[in-house]
This record gives sequence, structure tokens and C-alpha cells, in this order.
Amino acid sequence: MSGRTFKKAAAAVCSFCLTAAMLTSCADTTYICKSGDKSINAGVFIYYVMSQINQQAYTYYQNNGKASEDIVNEKYGDGTMTVGEFAHEDAYTSCQKLMCTMLKFDELGLSLTDDEKHEIADAVEASWDADYYESIGIAKSSIEQIQTALEMDEKLFYAYYGEGGINEVSDSDIDAYIKDNYVRFKLISMAKTEGKEDEAKATAEEYAEMAKETSFDEVIEEYKAKTAEENGTDEEEEEEETDNNVMVNKNSGDYADNEVVEYIDTGMNNDDIKTFEDDNYWYVIEKLDVTDYPEYAEENRDILLQEMKTEEFEEMAEGWLGDMQIEQNSDAFARYTAEKVYDKYLDYQEDQAQ
Repeated sequence: MSGRTFKKAAAAVCSFCLTAAMLTSCADTTYICKSGDKSINAGVFIYYVMSQINQQAYTYYQNNGKASEDIVNEKYGDGTMTVGEFAHEDAYTSCQKLMCTMLKFDELGLSLTDDEKHEIADAVEASWDADYYESIGIAKSSIEQIQTALEMDEKLFYAYYGEGGINEVSDSDIDAYIKDNYVRFKLISMAKTEGKEDEAKATAEEYAEMAKETSFDEVIEEYKAKTAEENGTDEEEEEEETDNNVMVNKNSGDYADNEVVEYIDTGMNNDDIKTFEDDNYWYVIEKLDVTDYPEYAEENRDILLQEMKTEEFEEMAEGWLGDMQIEQNSDAFARYTAEKVYDKYLDYQEDQAQ
């Protein structure tokens, strides 16, 4: 008898034994934790266990150039835990955080609108894969619980930092953040085609001089027209004026290491028009005053709030874990180990391959 055949036979025996046990005494393992009249589905716990295993499997592949033959038992971090042990513990922490979100949402007297409930339902339907989820023990109600908590979490964020919030972020706070973290500019780029690098430089210098005599927007339009003509394409006239302003957070993501952005930030003053080159392009750049562009703060307020306060909000949410009374369902915690969850996933994969 093969190992997998034996496993399936053993599972059938266990199923029979479980059915018999239910006639006498049966532990409720449908939830992983509770607080008062609220509980988190065991399926949510399984979802987080599987998500963490998948994440560690991807990391292993990136680091080793091959898939692990037994990801659950690979060493995690400093080697004191396996991936499975870490996934098990981390999934429970995620469930606790989800519970905290639900409890704090009620504590602040918040509620979801009909539109938000519809958005949750749409998100559940879009992500639901019955064959996969049900095969590893996740019901649609668990996916709904996760999506609902995500919506609650976002609403909690704005209950603290949005207009009229507990820790409302003022317009002046946002303006100060933009001034300290953003650069604003307009730009034209000329590719350094192999063998024509000097031509790109000469073109950049020509347009830089032109920009000093007229508006940079006009120079951009003229360059677009010239490029379209050279490429044999017709540039359609735009009915609305194009906003050529570029605003980027110089300390965020790829921009933190972008040499063009660094040059604009440290090598130019407001209203300067200069040329700059990197490995692939020559640029004509006009640096502008970020405080002279109030439309950006108005149109991107939510994005700016997220940049400013997400880390603070997450630290605050971590603190809720110590304040909330959350009771673990030890039977469910013991039942849904990473090994068992992953075995069901392997069974699913095997079935799909047949």
C-alpha cells in the first residue's frame, strides 16, 4: 500500500471514529477564538495558515532556485521553529488581530453601509474558489469574515485619522508632510539610442534653452508633436489641458533610490531648468515648489493619510491585543496544524492533476 493510499485509508478510519465520537462527546472546532458573543471561524485560521505556508514556499524558491520538497518542515528564521510551527502561530496572531478589529469597530459605534456590504459581497464572490477552499476546510462564510474585517479595518483607520476623527490629521499637517517628503517637477526624456547618445544630449540641451524662454508645458507639447511626426503618427489634439506636474514621495518605494529624483531633490532649486542623464536617458527637468500645488493634497488626501499614519495605526492595533479578552479554542488550535492543512492542500493538488 502506497504512503498516500495508506494516508487516505487512515483518514477514512479517522472519519469513522470521529463520527462515533460525535455520538458521545464532541469538541466544537468550528471556531478558533472568541470574545463575548463574537468568534472567528476556524476556516479563517486555516486560510491564514495556508497563506503563510505559500508565502514561505515562495521565499524558499526565491532563495534556493528550487521548490522545497517539504516546506512545512523547513527551518524558519533562526532555525528555532519550522515553517509549519511559524505558520501555525502567526495564523493565530492574525485571527486575534481580526477579532480586535471587530471589537474595536463595535466599541467606537461604527457600522457598515449598504454600499460597503455590497462591496464585501462582491469581493467574496470574486475570490471564491469552491473546489480549492472547501477541499482544505474553508467555507465561504470564512472568506466573508476576512473581507468584512478588512473593510472594518479601513473604516477604523479613518475613524481615527479622517475628517472629524479621534486623531484627525489637519490640512496643515498634510501640507507639512508634503513639504518634507515630496518633490514636484515637469520632465521630458530622450532615449540614448545606441550610436546616437550625442544627439540625445544635443536635443535635451536645445529643449532646455527653449524652456527658459517659454512655458515648460508648451515645450512638452512641442516635443510630443515632434516625436509623433518623426514616428509617423498623428497626435490628436486634446480637448482638456494636460497636467504635466509630477509629484513623488522621495522617501518611498523605488523613488528612494531613483537617481533622477535624488538629483531634483538635492541638485536643483525651485524654478531651475536643467538637463540630467542616467544610463538610458537624457532629461530636461523643471523643478517646482510643492507648496504651490494645493490640488495634489485635495485630490490625494486618502493616499497621503495612509502614507502618514499606517505605521502608527498598525502599532496602535498591536496594542489592542493586550487590551482585549480573547479566548483561544485549544481544540481547534490543536486540530488544524500546518501539517494537516498542507496535507489537504496536497490532496487537492493531486485531485486536480487527475
